[in-house]
Amino acid sequence: MAQSKRVALAALITLYATGVKADGTGLIGWYCPLAGNPSMSLIQDYWASHLGTGTIGKYDYVPVMSYEDALSAAREDESMASHSTNSTSGHNNGSHHKKRTGLFPRHGGHDTSSHEGLVAFNVSSHLPVTASGTEPLNETSFIGPEDWQLQYNYLYDFEANEAGHTTTTLTITLMAIFLPAILSLLRFIPGLTKSRGWAYWKSILVVPVMFGKRHREPTVAGNVPNSGQALYISLISILNILLWLGPYTVHQPQAGFASLKMQTISVVGNRAGDMAMGNVVALFLFSARNNILLYFTDWSHSTYEEELVREYWIWGIVGTVAVCAILPCSLLPVRQKMYEFFLGSHIILALLFIIGYYYHIWYLYEYNWGYEIFAPVAGGIWGLEHVVRLVRMAWQGNRKATIWTISDVDGEYIRIEIDGKPLEGGVAYLAFPTLSWRFWETHPFSVAHSGSLTSENSHQASTAGTREESVTVSRGSETDAEKAVNINQNTSVVSATEGRSTVFYARVRTGMTKKLASRVSGQQSEALRLRAIVEGPYHHSGDISPQLPHCKDILCIAGGIGITACLPYLRQGASGNTKLFWSSRKKGLITALTPALADLPRSVKVETVAGERLDLRGILTQELIGAPDDGALAIVMCGPPGMADEVRRDIVEIVRSNASCRAYVLLDEAYS
Repeated sequence: MAQSKRVALAALITLYATGVKADGTGLIGWYCPLAGNPSMSLIQDYWASHLGTGTIGKYDYVPVMSYEDALSAAREDESMASHSTNSTSGHNNGSHHKKRTGLFPRHGGHDTSSHEGLVAFNVSSHLPVTASGTEPLNETSFIGPEDWQLQYNYLYDFEANEAGHTTTTLTITLMAIFLPAILSLLRFIPGLTKSRGWAYWKSILVVPVMFGKRHREPTVAGNVPNSGQALYISLISILNILLWLGPYTVHQPQAGFASLKMQTISVVGNRAGDMAMGNVVALFLFSARNNILLYFTDWSHSTYEEELVREYWIWGIVGTVAVCAILPCSLLPVRQKMYEFFLGSHIILALLFIIGYYYHIWYLYEYNWGYEIFAPVAGGIWGLEHVVRLVRMAWQGNRKATIWTISDVDGEYIRIEIDGKPLEGGVAYLAFPTLSWRFWETHPFSVAHSGSLTSENSHQASTAGTREESVTVSRGSETDAEKAVNINQNTSVVSATEGRSTVFYARVRTGMTKKLASRVSGQQSEALRLRAIVEGPYHHSGDISPQLPHCKDILCIAGGIGITACLPYLRQGASGNTKLFWSSRKKGLITALTPALADLPRSVKVETVAGERLDLRGILTQELIGAPDDGALAIVMCGPPGMADEVRRDIVEIVRSNASCRAYVLLDEAYS
């Protein structure tokens, strides 16, 4: 067989002879992992795709012979070289090996003679040694042991560290997603809801604010998490740091990196990038309205000039700038004063981050190493979330909304009635396409009630009859904050949509609610009618329905418009006592919601106060300590941040200071 046709790579000979294995498996996939038996089909595929290429295989170069033929020819050449050497020993010493040179790696690698501390195999061959340069390898040659060891160190470190990157990324993703879900399953343990001991530990580890006294009421930097949230954030943060710190596999010298410093920078940076995308997957999942986990839990992102012209570097900058810009655009003052800007910028920047990350990987690695895997995962979650939103909107269909102002509230509240199939409760996102040019904007509103209860406003006073007189607000001494309201159970009202409607109440602030209030106040007619699109309903802060059957009594504490979040729980009721304590700065809001209160079960006890504060400490003390301890108490609160924080503090202090305190379940229905 002609020498020119006997093409064989010495790397294949060496790998085959020393037993380095290949299986082509794993998240990224390797031909030659450190364990396992090689598959002949994979070796053949490697042979067909890696001749004339670098680390990444391509099929552009077609071998002139199969792997088996090349291996057989290489062994024949080695045998002939050995025989020729032995037969000519002493007569023409070294003449056949005139091509043997110093052990230089091919393709511009390191000079092996300068690598101190390199431990190589003591092997030899009668074949000529590969020479440095870029000329094609057109004869069977032998790779020097030091060259082989340098490559082995590089590939060994690469595989071990890539496997570590994959493991740490999956660990942080799965922990961030499923740890809260697993912990939330504790609520299904029989008897735990009624346990005094569990109530005590909740008052220490879960309910209290992490530091200070404000949880719902924002600080300069934002909202302080409660202890349970802080424990979760701390655990995930510590886990990120520990997994990022190591372990790593590093060998020097090697063929890939000239120094330990450069290798460390590369390996640590790659792990940080992988873990970042693992966190992004969890972030995108938890930010989705249609997050499936919410249905299982009770919960409520000198070479600089050369690199800059490269596409992968440009897209890396795009993704980095986008994800960094999300933070200032999400600060609490921005959300409160420019909610529409916050919402739009959040969507655009998140999309830019995913696109930037994807192209940053693609322009550098294409689809060869699997680094891009988490980009379509996160992008898929984001895309599926918006598709589900559109489907839910289409399912609800096109509806009509009727908006009224409410009397005796100084224009602070409006009432929205949506026709069509009633929504039973929760939060619905409403869009009014004809309200402004931003037709896509949605705003969350709590479902107050549904059916033929309403038309209570100043423009329809004749329909409501003596509704104003049905509410009696008793104003006693300054210290007596609990005031009674007598609800006329026979109150008769007429709905603008003849019984098939859903009613919302909203506080007028900025953005959509301000536009609605301005439009309705400028109407010549009694009400404003607009086209509406409905998405939802969703649960409020969480779904505690599995825990409610274990609660003997229900206590609802509401402030202002927060009454709308409490009404579904009041309608559901409890086997024991169900009580509502509601304070409102505006008497007109209580008057407007009289029909909804009148529609509650007769067993519900309602106490309201207008223009004054509730005695929260007294109410909670009476219900947690003074009431008969024959079951757990469900506490539902929704109101201004200051009131919600006061309720939380009072619960913690009462439970910690009284061993006889009854068990409780707390649901903080936040609104902003």
